[in-house]
Amino acid sequence: MGEDVSVIIPAYNESDCILRTLKGLKGIESIKEIIVVDDGSTDSTYEILKPLGDIILLKNKYNEGKGSAVRHALDYATNRFVALLDADICESAAEIYKLIEHINPCGKSIIIGKLPAPARKGGFGIVKQLSSGCFRAMTSRNVDSILSGQRVLPLDFIKSIELPAGFGLEFKLTLEAVRRGYEVIEVPVDMRHRETGRNISGFMHRGKQCIDIIDIIRNEMKRL
Repeated sequence: MGEDVSVIIPAYNESDCILRTLKGLKGIESIKEIIVVDDGSTDSTYEILKPLGDIILLKNKYNEGKGSAVRHALDYATNRFVALLDADICESAAEIYKLIEHINPCGKSIIIGKLPAPARKGGFGIVKQLSSGCFRAMTSRNVDSILSGQRVLPLDFIKSIELPAGFGLEFKLTLEAVRRGYEVIEVPVDMRHRETGRNISGFMHRGKQCIDIIDIIRNEMKRL
């Protein structure tokens, strides 16, 4: 497939999915290393991963947030390109090859996985509408998959960014890419999350995501 890739997977309480996600990455030749960061899990995620000898396993003592977990992993990545993957996409992680195929080693681009519509209704689209609307206002650009956690990007690019600690990671990465003149390539993939519904845990997750994105937008607006 060409360019060598380091995969980074932040994981928080993913004992039911993480091994299936790693299984999905088997046999993809371009993937030369897999870095999993247990972000202070309170379940058995770390214990499940500890015996594995074919991954780099890192652990945060406390739950510091998705962006912090990725930041931690970057010090261990050794390839020119990094793939970010969510821990709960299970065997559909195999679809990452579709993003890797779009790598242009001579170009400036980030490649984002465009996931299919969810099988059931989750929230009310508030987070997506907020992030898309603000992104468009700040850049005059539309990116459909601005919140997708499945993406491939150059290591030097992501290392040059002051990453937010939490769920605003993807918004920040996409914003910086556009500002720096990078091409944003959205590639349809058949990846599936463990979907959150219209319940307390689902609303809490989306609430945290919304707060983190608002915090980034507020900080960015101060710079204008």
